[in-house]
Amino acid sequence: MLNSCKRSGQWVFRLLAVVVLLAGGRSACAAEAPAIEPAQIEVSGLGWWDDRQMRLMLERLLGESRGPELRANAVEDAVFLLMAALAEDGYLRPEIETRIILKGGRLLNFTFDHELTTLLPRPMAATELDIKVNDGVRYTLSEINVEGGREAIPPEKARLFFGFGAGLLIDSSDQIYTPAKLKSARGRLEDELHRRGYAEALVSTEISSINHETGKVVVNVAIDLGNRWMIRSIVPPAEVPAGVDMPDMTVGPDQPWQAGWQQDIAQDIRQAYYQAGYPDVRVSVLASPGETRGGIRPVQVILQVDPVEQVQVGEVRFEGAKRTKLAVLRRRVDASSGDLLNPVKIEESRYRLARPGSFRRVEAEYDPSNGGVRDVVFQVQELPPWEASLLMGYGSYEQLRGGIELSQSNLWGRAHRSRMQVIQSFKGSRGDYTYTVPELLGEQLDGSVRLFGLQREEVAFERQEYGGTVTLRRKLPWFGADGRLGYTYQSLQNTDNILSTQAVDEDRTKVASIDIGLNRDRRDNPLRPRRGYRWFGQAELAATTLGGEVDYQRIEIGGSYHSSWGAGRWIHAGLTHGLVLTMGAPDDTSLPINKRFYPGGENDLRGFQDGEAAPRAADGSFIGAKTFLLLNLEVEQALTKSWSAIIFFDALGEAARLADYPFHEKLYSAGLGLRYQTLIGPVRLEYGRNLNPRIDDPAGTLHFSVGFPF
Repeated sequence: MLNSCKRSGQWVFRLLAVVVLLAGGRSACAAEAPAIEPAQIEVSGLGWWDDRQMRLMLERLLGESRGPELRANAVEDAVFLLMAALAEDGYLRPEIETRIILKGGRLLNFTFDHELTTLLPRPMAATELDIKVNDGVRYTLSEINVEGGREAIPPEKARLFFGFGAGLLIDSSDQIYTPAKLKSARGRLEDELHRRGYAEALVSTEISSINHETGKVVVNVAIDLGNRWMIRSIVPPAEVPAGVDMPDMTVGPDQPWQAGWQQDIAQDIRQAYYQAGYPDVRVSVLASPGETRGGIRPVQVILQVDPVEQVQVGEVRFEGAKRTKLAVLRRRVDASSGDLLNPVKIEESRYRLARPGSFRRVEAEYDPSNGGVRDVVFQVQELPPWEASLLMGYGSYEQLRGGIELSQSNLWGRAHRSRMQVIQSFKGSRGDYTYTVPELLGEQLDGSVRLFGLQREEVAFERQEYGGTVTLRRKLPWFGADGRLGYTYQSLQNTDNILSTQAVDEDRTKVASIDIGLNRDRRDNPLRPRRGYRWFGQAELAATTLGGEVDYQRIEIGGSYHSSWGAGRWIHAGLTHGLVLTMGAPDDTSLPINKRFYPGGENDLRGFQDGEAAPRAADGSFIGAKTFLLLNLEVEQALTKSWSAIIFFDALGEAARLADYPFHEKLYSAGLGLRYQTLIGPVRLEYGRNLNPRIDDPAGTLHFSVGFPF
């Protein structure tokens, strides 16, 4: 092999070196000791995928116990781990058959039940272990009977704590019964009652019946509320050091005693002491209950505070920063030698260090951990300079799309970062490169430069766009929103134009514009919103005075609202308005077709494919809209924990001419859909029926896509 390596040339050595470094391995020319094969483990009886997952789990958990030979303890551990995994999934009485081949070739067969009373002979050295699983019946909650506590929590809401009743369909994966899950649900219900002021509340559960043939379990839940504790007075701490500004501690007449309030008042007091340099302050919030009257027990709250000692900052140090410049770190820390040690400021500094996205981890510690003077030590773990990610998605129009994302972090040691994306689908190609400078001017103002290119097949033309954007972004606390201001210069091109306006459409235009945007997002989860709202507004103001060839003003505003509607049911509403003007231009024929609106699609008017809901001319050809108003309404009903069904209604008003503002024609779609929730958002299968189709419009459209629509 050595001679072969020499003959392969210097460039081969370089290539091999790169491969070895990337793989973390050794040179192909180096001699390697023969690998020792570990004992084989096979699992069957659960289905191909689950068999594989269980085998990998056992190999991982057994660790060093899985050498070239398996001892009796290792085999029994494997069976125990498999039993535990099955029990967690609701299979409480499985049966496991083991086929053990010893080192000398002898075959042993043993059967284990859920009581694990079977013992293997010792000593034993097995080279192969075959496990066949008969998981048996899956135990599920078929009925939850709740008694008591109605004045605090209705029975139907109490059942939800046990995973019962959240969907229309009872799915075994959502209603699994295990003793541990039942105990956990009982504790959550008890905590909720305590939160509502019933400090003496007790919840007990009893198995009413359990069918070992069907796995159906009936549980009785008994709630004993006891008395409700209400706060009547607060006794402040006896002494407060100078410089400590105590928070307002007045309470209303109907404030219950509960853990949340207790934690809030304790945290407010800590914050006051932190500001004055007491990082070790100890706060106790004690309840002194009085005599019960009419089911109400008055509580006197006693506050006890031990400030310990006032502390000053010694030095501020940074550890683990190998590529980051010290000046970049220091300007993000609001603490200097001699300052009073305020843990709140230190935590805010830790957040500012983490904000640019250059570190995987940022921790703050004190050295020493006690004493009147302490150093503040920030320990950071830098991200690798390069990261690569594969991108994948699916939409009913573009179909399968995939790509790659390459990210750089902490460029030049100044927390700058860059990102390059290349995405290809069946309908188009897209690439962009973004270079970001965090905290360009001030702590909240970020700057970025973006280069982009797009080629996409639309319903009536092929879109081509490329250019660059310079953007400033800042949080706007007075709006509670994120704001951006930018300048864009781009080339807009189109080919294969079959729009009704093709005779006057320009096929190539240079555009220079000022871009303004605001976005406020208060949804509980942007990938799967259940409550909250979002609103946005954006404007693209193009002008020849900025360096382009056309004048237009493209404006979009909109918002969405999400709320629960009973158990396992939600309503979603979205409203979007778009308008494009040509003020400053001699006529509106110079408006690039790329900047007109082409409604329709899986996230829009769902009776149409992407762009097919645009206005039509008399001959049926499409015209881009200059104004539109889109309304989306949905009712979502949970079927199981992961599956839900929706019924939706979409309404669109649009016009090809501004003289017909706000809209000239109206289109309506209604339909049904199924959604499966994943980590990247819902996988959606939806059918939209057009209620008033035009000539040449489809009767309806079936969409398969990923992600929430609005």
